[in-house]
Amino acid sequence: MTKRKTVEFDEGWADELDLTQEELDALIFGITQLVTTGEIFEDATPIDELPEEEQQEILEQIARKNRRH
Repeated sequence: MTKRKTVEFDEGWADELDLTQEELDALIFGITQLVTTGEIFEDATPIDELPEEEQQEILEQIARKNRRH
């Protein structure tokens, strides 16, 4: 599996979060650091190890996202 070193955030991804700009910047920085170091992948659970319900929910979210673009 190729590990991405860049992070792209979909428009509006944080709209429902009640964060100050400083908190939002810190969150973005933290996520970016986890991706850059690869730590986010080390701590990830492969989708096929999740319960069927969670797998289906994830696949539906991906399908909805793909329909928007």
